[in-house]
Amino acid sequence: MTEIVTGLLIGAGGSIINFISTKIYNKITGSSKNFIWFNKDINLKNFKISDDFDELKKRIRIIVIDDENSFPTKLFKDEGYSLDKWDTVSDYSKLENGFFDIIILDIKGVAQHISEEDGLGVLVSLKKNNPAQIIISYSQHSYDLSKIEFFQLADDNIAKPSDYLKIKSILDNLISSQFKPERYITTLNQTLLKNNIDEKNIKKIKVEIARSIKTKKLPDWNNSLEFIQNRTDLVKQVKSLGETIIKFFR
Repeated sequence: MTEIVTGLLIGAGGSIINFISTKIYNKITGSSKNFIWFNKDINLKNFKISDDFDELKKRIRIIVIDDENSFPTKLFKDEGYSLDKWDTVSDYSKLENGFFDIIILDIKGVAQHISEEDGLGVLVSLKKNNPAQIIISYSQHSYDLSKIEFFQLADDNIAKPSDYLKIKSILDNLISSQFKPERYITTLNQTLLKNNIDEKNIKKIKVEIARSIKTKKLPDWNNSLEFIQNRTDLVKQVKSLGETIIKFFR
């Protein structure tokens, strides 16, 4: 009996040591070996979300930034869309960190206090920070050469004024076709590869995103992005994309 108990204690002790060892190894190397020392395949696309449109339109945060009152805000709210309106850009950090899923942005009269190029400057800056951010241009100004960059960078364009049904058709199409985690995961991968981030650190970031999804806790960016802390722009991009990906599964 004593021998059996001793054997069980030795086995349990060995398992605990092995468990602690894998945790230490993963922490140091950024790897994702599991309890029996096999690498886990961190594929964020394996996480599933609901594609029910009625559910999506309620959870997607939409912001309309327009200095006029031509957008049919009330009709969209009555239909269950989660939509807010600003006359001007009042909190740029919310736009930059991906708080809003879809931004409907006027080209003129909304951002002169933060950019000489007004709405165009905001769009260029947001797309540079997060190319996957969905932005719709909303303007009554002509499609001339001086504004062509604005319209080309936008994911879609709405002429002002437009009626509710025309706007709804464009918005619903973007929600159905573009608001998917794959869009942001692909952009995250492309951003990391473009910046010459090695496989070990890419995996480290993916592990942190997966951990946040599974535990429903905030990601520990200080630890997972420690290797690029001196690259402020890249840190912003990864955080914005990573937190948008996490939002899909909460």
